[in-house]
Amino acid sequence: MVSARARKRPAPARGLAAFRNCRSGATAIEFAVAGPILFLAMLEILQGGLFLYNSAAVERATVATARVIQVGNLDPKKAADAKNFREQVLCPALMPGMACHNVVTNLQTADMDKAGYGAFVKPDLSGPVDVPMDNDRTSYCPALPKAYQYLQVFYAMPLFSPIWRSTVGQTWSGNGQTVVFVRAAAAFRNEPYTGGSFSTSC
Repeated sequence: MVSARARKRPAPARGLAAFRNCRSGATAIEFAVAGPILFLAMLEILQGGLFLYNSAAVERATVATARVIQVGNLDPKKAADAKNFREQVLCPALMPGMACHNVVTNLQTADMDKAGYGAFVKPDLSGPVDVPMDNDRTSYCPALPKAYQYLQVFYAMPLFSPIWRSTVGQTWSGNGQTVVFVRAAAAFRNEPYTGGSFSTSC
C-alpha cells in the first residue's frame, strides 16, 4: 500500500529520493575512485623499498670488494679481466635476486703525484666525472701494493613505477630497459702486501 505522503509526491521527486537513499553501488563507486590511487601508492612504496634494498646491497658489495683488492687478495684466475672480476669477485657479494649482468664497474688508479683523487671530480666540482654505463668502455686497473685506487660500482635497477620511470628513469643500452642506476664508490690505498700476482702499468 502506498502512503498518502508518497501519493502526494510527484513521480520525479520520488525517483530522486529513491536514488539518493540507495547505497547498493556506493562501494563500487568509491573503489573506482580510490582504487587507482591506492594501487599507485603501493607501487611507489615497493619501488622505494627496492631502491633502498639495492642501495644497501651495492654499498656492502663495494666495500667488501674494495677490501679484497686493498689487501692483495684478488685471485688472478677470478680477476684476470673486468668480466671475471664482476662475475666471480663482486657479484657473489651482492644480495640474492640482483642480476650480475646489470652491474657496471670502474676500477682506476689515482696518481697522487698529479691530481690524485681530484682527477675523478668534474672541474666545476659539481660531482664525480661521468662514467659510461658500458663495461666495454670503463676501466679495470687492479694496481700494485701501496697504490691509490678508486672503485665505482653501478647497478641498473629496473623500474616498474610510472612516477619513477618518468622522473628519474633512463633507457639503458645494456638491456634496453628503463632503469635507475644505484651506485657506490670506495677510495682506498692498497696495503704494502707481498706476493701480489697482478702487474699493471695503469
